[in-house]
Amino acid sequence: MEEQVLSMEEVKQKLARLEEFIPNAANNLVYDFGRFLATYLNPELVPSGFTLGCILALHDLQSGVNGFTGQRIRNNLVGYPPIIYTLLRMEIPHIADAVLPADFSASVKTLLKEAVDAVSKKQ
Repeated sequence: MEEQVLSMEEVKQKLARLEEFIPNAANNLVYDFGRFLATYLNPELVPSGFTLGCILALHDLQSGVNGFTGQRIRNNLVGYPPIIYTLLRMEIPHIADAVLPADFSASVKTLLKEAVDAVSKKQ
Protein backbone atom coordinates (compact mmCIF):
# COMPACT_ATOMS: atom_id res chain seq x y z
CA MET A 1 0.00 0.00 0.00
CA GLU A 2 1.50 3.31 -1.10
CA GLU A 3 1.37 6.20 1.35
CA GLN A 4 0.08 9.60 0.27
CA VAL A 5 2.63 12.40 0.06
CA LEU A 6 1.53 15.65 1.64
CA SER A 7 3.16 19.06 1.35
CA MET A 8 4.08 20.25 4.82
CA GLU A 9 3.84 23.96 3.91
CA GLU A 10 0.37 24.51 5.40
CA VAL A 11 1.03 21.97 8.15
CA LYS A 12 4.18 23.82 9.22
CA GLN A 13 2.26 27.11 9.29
CA LYS A 14 -0.31 25.48 11.57
CA LEU A 15 2.39 23.95 13.77
CA ALA A 16 3.97 27.37 14.21
CA ARG A 17 0.59 28.67 15.44
CA LEU A 18 -0.53 25.57 17.31
CA GLU A 19 -2.19 27.69 20.02
CA GLU A 20 -4.91 28.53 17.47
CA PHE A 21 -5.61 24.87 16.71
CA ILE A 22 -5.24 23.39 20.20
CA PRO A 23 -6.35 26.27 22.44
CA ASN A 24 -6.42 24.24 25.66
CA ALA A 25 -3.27 22.15 25.47
CA ALA A 26 -2.22 20.38 28.66
CA ASN A 27 0.99 22.42 28.75
CA ASN A 28 2.61 25.31 26.87
CA LEU A 29 5.44 22.93 25.97
CA VAL A 30 3.06 21.44 23.37
CA TYR A 31 3.06 24.80 21.57
CA ASP A 32 6.85 25.00 21.80
CA PHE A 33 7.04 21.50 20.32
CA GLY A 34 4.77 22.57 17.46
CA ARG A 35 7.04 25.52 16.68
CA PHE A 36 10.08 23.22 16.76
CA LEU A 37 8.40 20.73 14.40
CA ALA A 38 7.58 23.58 12.01
CA THR A 39 11.32 24.08 11.46
CA TYR A 40 12.36 20.42 11.79
CA LEU A 41 10.08 18.47 9.43
CA ASN A 42 10.81 17.91 5.75
CA PRO A 43 8.87 19.91 3.11
CA GLU A 44 6.89 16.83 2.00
CA LEU A 45 6.05 13.76 4.03
CA VAL A 46 4.03 10.57 4.04
CA PRO A 47 2.27 9.52 7.29
CA SER A 48 5.18 7.31 8.36
CA GLY A 49 7.58 10.20 7.70
CA PHE A 50 5.52 12.59 9.82
CA THR A 51 5.33 10.02 12.61
CA LEU A 52 9.05 9.26 12.50
CA GLY A 53 9.88 12.95 12.21
CA CYS A 54 7.96 13.71 15.42
CA ILE A 55 9.61 10.84 17.28
CA LEU A 56 13.09 11.79 16.05
CA ALA A 57 12.45 15.44 16.95
CA LEU A 58 11.71 14.39 20.53
CA HIS A 59 14.83 12.22 20.61
CA ASP A 60 16.95 15.08 19.30
CA LEU A 61 15.45 17.52 21.81
CA GLN A 62 16.15 15.09 24.62
CA SER A 63 19.76 14.62 23.50
CA GLY A 64 20.22 18.29 22.60
CA VAL A 65 21.79 17.37 19.25
CA ASN A 66 20.19 17.32 15.80
CA GLY A 67 20.62 13.73 14.60
CA PHE A 68 20.72 14.81 10.95
CA THR A 69 23.28 17.60 11.21
CA GLY A 70 25.14 16.73 14.41
CA GLN A 71 24.67 20.34 15.51
CA ARG A 72 23.73 21.32 19.05
CA ILE A 73 20.06 22.34 19.33
CA ARG A 74 19.43 25.71 20.93
CA ASN A 75 15.82 25.52 22.06
CA ASN A 76 14.01 25.88 25.38
CA LEU A 77 12.75 22.29 24.98
CA VAL A 78 16.26 20.90 25.47
CA GLY A 79 17.27 19.72 28.92
CA TYR A 80 14.03 18.47 30.44
CA PRO A 81 13.70 15.16 32.30
CA PRO A 82 12.87 12.17 30.06
CA ILE A 83 9.23 12.07 31.24
CA ILE A 84 8.57 15.42 29.54
CA TYR A 85 9.48 13.96 26.14
CA THR A 86 7.28 10.94 26.85
CA LEU A 87 4.40 13.28 27.66
CA LEU A 88 5.03 15.28 24.48
CA ARG A 89 5.02 12.02 22.48
CA MET A 90 1.57 11.35 23.90
CA GLU A 91 0.44 14.69 22.43
CA ILE A 92 1.40 13.75 18.84
CA PRO A 93 -2.08 12.29 18.05
CA HIS A 94 -3.73 15.53 19.20
CA ILE A 95 -1.25 17.59 17.19
CA ALA A 96 -1.89 15.39 14.13
CA ASP A 97 -5.66 15.88 14.46
CA ALA A 98 -5.18 19.64 14.74
CA VAL A 99 -2.86 20.24 11.77
CA LEU A 100 -3.28 17.36 9.30
CA PRO A 101 -6.09 16.26 6.98
CA ALA A 102 -8.30 13.63 8.67
CA ASP A 103 -7.13 10.63 6.59
CA PHE A 104 -3.45 11.55 7.01
CA SER A 105 -3.94 12.07 10.74
CA ALA A 106 -5.69 8.70 11.06
CA SER A 107 -2.69 7.00 9.42
CA VAL A 108 -0.30 8.81 11.77
CA LYS A 109 -2.30 7.71 14.82
CA THR A 110 -2.39 4.10 13.59
CA LEU A 111 1.38 4.12 13.08
CA LEU A 112 1.97 5.62 16.53
CA LYS A 113 -0.23 2.97 18.14
CA GLU A 114 1.62 0.21 16.28
CA ALA A 115 4.96 1.62 17.43
CA VAL A 116 3.84 1.85 21.07
CA ASP A 117 2.39 -1.68 20.90
CA ALA A 118 5.64 -3.04 19.42
CA VAL A 119 7.71 -1.41 22.17
CA SER A 120 5.30 -2.72 24.85
CA LYS A 121 5.62 -6.29 23.56
CA LYS A 122 9.43 -6.12 23.84
CA GLN A 123 9.32 -5.04 27.50
